[in-house]
Amino acid sequence: MKALITEPFDFGKENLKLLEEIVEVKKGPLSRPDLLKAVDDKDVLMVRLGHVIDGEVFEKANRLKFILTPTTGLNHIDMVAAKNKGIKVISLRGESEFLASIPSTGEHTWALMLSLLRKIPAAHKHVMSGKWTRDRFKSHNLYHYKLGILGFGRVGKQIAEYAKVFKMPFVFYDTDPNLKNNSHAVEDLERFLAEIDVLSIHIPLNKENTQFLNETNLKYLKSTAYIINTSRGEIIDESILADMLLQKKISGLATDVLASELTSESLRNNSIIKVAQHLDNVIITPHIAGATYESMWRTEEFVIKKFLNQLVK
Repeated sequence: MKALITEPFDFGKENLKLLEEIVEVKKGPLSRPDLLKAVDDKDVLMVRLGHVIDGEVFEKANRLKFILTPTTGLNHIDMVAAKNKGIKVISLRGESEFLASIPSTGEHTWALMLSLLRKIPAAHKHVMSGKWTRDRFKSHNLYHYKLGILGFGRVGKQIAEYAKVFKMPFVFYDTDPNLKNNSHAVEDLERFLAEIDVLSIHIPLNKENTQFLNETNLKYLKSTAYIINTSRGEIIDESILADMLLQKKISGLATDVLASELTSESLRNNSIIKVAQHLDNVIITPHIAGATYESMWRTEEFVIKKFLNQLVK
């Protein structure tokens, strides 16, 4: 059995040993053309987020049986094509108990929030230009803002705990009927958006949630509101969001994700990147929320062990 690790940089040594005990392992990094050549005789493909695993890859993968991805989001994999080819995708999706012990996305969400609300990148840029105008960067304590958590799953609950520590009032919106009696729940989306000062996005990307936030509902946000997104870029209509930033219909955005992040050509034309080049109230990081050494090693190990269990069955 042969396996290909597309992005082996900082791959856990113990995790590599786990794989090598049962399969012959080849490691990248690989360009797209190299991937298309290398996948030909592989039974197992282990990917992070550096490649789009689409129909073209599946056409070249004559023996592929498993895709291992230590991610919750699966928009980098054509799941329909994988199903049609009979390929099992092993991921972190639905692994709530395990994921509750992984704090990296929640921590990065809070870092983005503090950076945006306290104007840290803009202040740093100001100082690097030789200036020291303290009054230009006044802001508020976090308890001044009401936090709105969109999606009260694993990360949403972590964010709520951080909010309590910072004495920041919060509410959440979630379609799970089991959560409706929670004292922090707001059942109406429009009312939820209208009453908050900071929107933190934590719903998963699926067909129903694609452009969940759009022109129809984003208009309910206050012009003083901020948006934080560490979920997926496709959750929000980026063209509408870019216009809102330019027209000052919201006060700022900090995002770790973009709808076009999987291809360099799309990134060059991304509307959020374009407005960020002219505005100090937009922060973009390159999908690094989950990219801590500890989290990556543990999630790699988890999906590898899931894979090993599949082989035993």
